[in-house]
Amino acid sequence: MQIGFSSANITPSYGMEVPGGMSKRFTQGVHDELQATAAVFDDGEQAVALVGVDSLSIKHSVVERAREIIFDAIGIVPEHVMCGASHTHAGGPAADIFISESDPEYLTHMSRQIATAVIDANRRKQELQVGVRVGEVKGVAHPRRWLMKDGSQRSHPRADQANMDRPQGELDESCNVVGVAGEDGIPRGCVVNFTCHGTTGWGAGFASADWIGYFRQCLKRVFGDDFGVVFLNGACGDVTQVDNTQDPDYVQSGPIAARRVGGSVAGETLKQLVQMRFVDSMAVGGKRVQIELEPRVPTEEQIAWAREHAESTEPNPARWATDSIWSREWLNLAKMVETEAVVPCELQAIRIGDTAFASNPGEFFCSLGMGIKRGSPFGNTFVVELANGSIGYVPSEDAYEGGYESQMAPSSKLVAGSGEKIVAETIELLKGLHR
Repeated sequence: MQIGFSSANITPSYGMEVPGGMSKRFTQGVHDELQATAAVFDDGEQAVALVGVDSLSIKHSVVERAREIIFDAIGIVPEHVMCGASHTHAGGPAADIFISESDPEYLTHMSRQIATAVIDANRRKQELQVGVRVGEVKGVAHPRRWLMKDGSQRSHPRADQANMDRPQGELDESCNVVGVAGEDGIPRGCVVNFTCHGTTGWGAGFASADWIGYFRQCLKRVFGDDFGVVFLNGACGDVTQVDNTQDPDYVQSGPIAARRVGGSVAGETLKQLVQMRFVDSMAVGGKRVQIELEPRVPTEEQIAWAREHAESTEPNPARWATDSIWSREWLNLAKMVETEAVVPCELQAIRIGDTAFASNPGEFFCSLGMGIKRGSPFGNTFVVELANGSIGYVPSEDAYEGGYESQMAPSSKLVAGSGEKIVAETIELLKGLHR
């Protein structure tokens, strides 16, 4: 089987906006380089490309432009190219979220660099073997939403631990590894799927791939700088490194947290690679489908509230931040709905043997990802969020009663039940690819 890996630099420049917060932030320098990393798998009849992008999210237009360049250059069809954002909160200006604005020049650069990584990975293809194993990493990723004893739903309620009842949703601690090796059995690269927000803050104000960057560094220190590493994040819309049950002295962010997550995932990946059984080839393929989702529409009462609170600095613990921020978000969503009556959503599935990568463009809740896994006909199904576009948070239907993620905004613009629709449509897509 012909397999190749490559990467291209997408590190933002000094002074560029950093999306992922509720206030303006700007890159102060570079802690570690951000990359678009690609793996191409060619079974002799067709080829697929899996691309991990160090970014908070990725626009559909960026991916489509990259796919056009890739097809023109090497003939890999668009439905066989999957691009997943790592969800680092220390990336470049690739998203329009809250007060952050994307940079058109940076978006063009991202498209070209994604294409460059895939084209170069295709050029570097050589005869290699492939294998798949699933491990487990416990204790580093945690649910951030809790059901409270008073009946409410809260995000990160660790300041009110006495009122915490139980976590809401599910947790996926699987470490999913597609490994590549030479005839000598020595690993040459891997594609890894794990479920955890990129919010450890490894770079502390500087451009950084967050814990994913440390994870890559660990593997390259073992196997060498030429070792290929593609990371695709799982359904981590409600999963972060923060353990809400810990005492206040427990370190939840910064270098210690980044090493805890990245080092643990790298260690499990190493374990799976050295225990992996490799075969000469696996059949590859891919499918995608475009569906339409219904947006939330602010009511007249909500619009009136937003106008009345446009200057309010009153904090709102249930939503995080101040009323003025949510006032702006509701008004922005109302304008958005006027021009976007439906929300387009690309679902994609790529297979490598009896393993499928199933992607969607949402910040997908973990229980929804587990629903896809349970309904898939494949032996292994790895769910990839924030892939090939960005449609904001996609909570499960039972998570619309409180907490930050389901608060109506352009970042959470889908009606309840949209996540379950994505699950059902993805399972049908997987069934079609499995035939």
